[in-house]
Amino acid sequence: MKPHACEFLVVGAGSTGLALVDHLLRRDVGSVTLLDTLNSPQAGPTGTRVPLLAPSDPQWDLCVRRSRELYEGWSDWIEIDPELRRCGALLPEANGLLPLQGVDSARRWSSLQPDGPVCMHDPAAATVDSISVAAALLWRIRKAGGNFFPTTCLSSLVETSDGVDFTAGVREGTASHVFLCVGSESLNWLDRLGVRHQLAHENVSTFTLQLSDDLPPIIYWGEERALLFDRGDGLHDLQLIGSFEESTGALPSVDWNRYASFRDKWKDWIPQLDDTETLKASARIQISCMGTPSAIASAGGRIVFPGACGEFSPLLFPALAEMTVESHLAGTTGGLLEDLA
Repeated sequence: MKPHACEFLVVGAGSTGLALVDHLLRRDVGSVTLLDTLNSPQAGPTGTRVPLLAPSDPQWDLCVRRSRELYEGWSDWIEIDPELRRCGALLPEANGLLPLQGVDSARRWSSLQPDGPVCMHDPAAATVDSISVAAALLWRIRKAGGNFFPTTCLSSLVETSDGVDFTAGVREGTASHVFLCVGSESLNWLDRLGVRHQLAHENVSTFTLQLSDDLPPIIYWGEERALLFDRGDGLHDLQLIGSFEESTGALPSVDWNRYASFRDKWKDWIPQLDDTETLKASARIQISCMGTPSAIASAGGRIVFPGACGEFSPLLFPALAEMTVESHLAGTTGGLLEDLA
């Protein structure tokens, strides 16, 4: 097979990888190739709809504003309606927004008890149809002339002064620049390439429940790293985010103990948590949120990781992709981090 050559190689057809390819093609900066181990784009770890939450740290404000602008313009940008629904989110014991006493929350949502915690309401929070967005981005990529190699696993990257030699499946080739967008596997590649970073894996346990519609569409316990939201298919998902034990061959695991403790703690405020049946449970790995929304690059600057934003990724990925491309093209992408030890 003839070696494949491209200007930009994007590894991973998840939301960030798709957005990166789309932005590169719109900038018309050279040939772009996307590869992924699956046969179709990955729409997200939950159901069709995903919650769009914003981090409260001020260093993310610019990224949050830009992400919301991009979502607003998506009807023209990706030529579909991503079914953005501004539903708001309830944030127990959060700061910085208008507070709601427990009785106020109960008046709005009858499934909540009036003696619940003081909450904040974020009216800007929303949900979006992630499958429609992923499919439309891939359609645009093909329409704009990008190459997509499905069911292709990246096995090697070698950075040289002239580019990056890679092997993916049965293909070998060279790219001038590589963007790693393969989720938790990205950290393994950064470690393999000797790139120092401050990121860590996190374990996300997801429990699918059948709850009443008389609940807030999104409840986010920031300090507890817990998220309950309406999936859009008549079911709710409860996500519990915790630390991940880094060891060789370690796999994500469902945290049943924390699930039981969480239900016991909040059942008086949300009685359905005590009564509902757990329909499904699963676990996955994600990357912890960075302190600042900046990309990380290899020593030669040709292999780039866009960064990570944990549970805020569904909202922030369009802006993170745009910022990564623009900073890389401008030559300002961050390189090796200092060793903190």
